[in-house]
Amino acid sequence: MEKKIEILLSVMNLKDEKEYQNLINKNNIKGRVIAINQVEDEKAIFNKVNGKHKIFSYKEKGASKSRNRLLEKANGDICIFADDDTKYVENYEEIIKKEFKNNPEADVIIFYIENKYTKREKIKKIGDKKLTFLDVMRVRTSEIAVTKEAIEKIRKMNIKFDCNFGPEGKFLKGEETIFISDLLKNGFKIYSVNKKIGTVEDTESTWFAGYNEKYLYDQGAIFYRLSSKMYKALILQYVIRKYFQYKENVSIYKAYKQMCLGAKECEEIYK
Repeated sequence: MEKKIEILLSVMNLKDEKEYQNLINKNNIKGRVIAINQVEDEKAIFNKVNGKHKIFSYKEKGASKSRNRLLEKANGDICIFADDDTKYVENYEEIIKKEFKNNPEADVIIFYIENKYTKREKIKKIGDKKLTFLDVMRVRTSEIAVTKEAIEKIRKMNIKFDCNFGPEGKFLKGEETIFISDLLKNGFKIYSVNKKIGTVEDTESTWFAGYNEKYLYDQGAIFYRLSSKMYKALILQYVIRKYFQYKENVSIYKAYKQMCLGAKECEEIYK
């Protein structure tokens, strides 16, 4: 039986079913979709639960909350997370199916979404390999595809996107990094393939405002959440390695201090 691909789509403030359908068409989504629509007003809530394009609206905020609701509702043989600015290539379903067939032991495969907006955070490709802890910082949520069996295991193990991280969280980024790291720590087999399945066009990031003090503060928190034992070494290598990206905004001393402060706040949350 041919595997069914299901898009797990996070959206905000869609007003009605027509607007939802227009977004699906615009982003070249061909098959099944489950969408979580976060709205600001209860009067804007609408749901569509029949057919292959399902949507559930909630009055709440937070990227991680949206992803966790999608994990609860996911039902496809292979599910891939998506944002409302991801436009898929024509044959994305065939690419995804082929790579899972080529890597039958994979629980998760990280694909490649091309970022065409130059002012977004720059991320290097991971390449074709089995993912390690050193690669998790390069993963973006819309590149993550998960098997049905892996999602069932995730539910049983109560692994979730950490709601302290990501847009509308205490720390504005890092939710996908932490999620993938938690999967690796729990023995999930994760692979990266350098196969393009979509693009992000010239839409502005909802959180990235450059390599400023807040960005570095949040990065320090991410490093603590990844490893409470190794975070200081991770911070030190980062301030040295990324110096030319933040130097126009922050001194190297200030960068180190901000990252340590972020790690300290994270420590207070999880101690």
